[in-house]
Amino acid sequence: MQYEFNQVYKEDCDIALPKLVQDGIKFDLILTDPPYNLRKDFGNDSDKLELNDFIEVNKRRLAYCSDLMDKNASIVWFGIHHYIGFIQTMMYELGLSYKRMNIWYYENGFSRTKKTPATQYEPFLWFSKSDKKWTYNADDVRVPYKSADRLKTPVYYKNSKGETKKWVPNPLGALRGDVWSYPTLAGKNAKKERTEHPTQKPISLILDIIKAHCPKNKDGFYEGKILDPFFGSGTLGVCCEILNKEGHNIQWMGFEIEEKWVAITNQRISEVRETLV
Repeated sequence: MQYEFNQVYKEDCDIALPKLVQDGIKFDLILTDPPYNLRKDFGNDSDKLELNDFIEVNKRRLAYCSDLMDKNASIVWFGIHHYIGFIQTMMYELGLSYKRMNIWYYENGFSRTKKTPATQYEPFLWFSKSDKKWTYNADDVRVPYKSADRLKTPVYYKNSKGETKKWVPNPLGALRGDVWSYPTLAGKNAKKERTEHPTQKPISLILDIIKAHCPKNKDGFYEGKILDPFFGSGTLGVCCEILNKEGHNIQWMGFEIEEKWVAITNQRISEVRETLV
């Protein structure tokens, strides 16, 4: 079977990934939100593994992902504080280059128990294939300054030679840090976007991660190949299609084992494609 871009396949990524490796396909970005092993119900037992099984299966998956990364590619992998340390160690062992452990922070988190703090963050790792070159479009994901007055006031400082230099605030905003604040898809405000999927990520979050890590062509348009082995309800595909409607040329591919989520994905993507710009 020859895989094509810009579609999701109902297939287990543990079967699909080695096929992609064999076909010699390379990606500029692997961006994925795999099962966290917290016993969520995705319609199967993929989130209910014993610790040793969880470690072994993810070692295999990450090895395939590493083989699928182009020479300057990045991998962004969502996780949970329970197990993210294992994933980080595996990436180091594969020879990938650590860039950052970012935090998705949300104030509308909650807790089912009073014996532990409420959940308000999820980490996502960023490693690159090369330790010398990678894509990070810093200006595309700048955030507003805390005060608009910052834009009015230059800052003077001394450089290493003792020379006085002037720093002028970037009109696009402040350089983004490693804490990315976006609300979860809870409450009335998220009703239109939310599906039945139990761990669906916000479009706003995934869209910005793509903007940060997708390569651009000489005209400044995103033009890369992106893979999500755990496609879920299709948010990555939705985000890529939103950007493509703006003139970009992102090629994406996803795998999902449950027919229910594949159907929801295809419906969401169709709605984006059919909506007038």
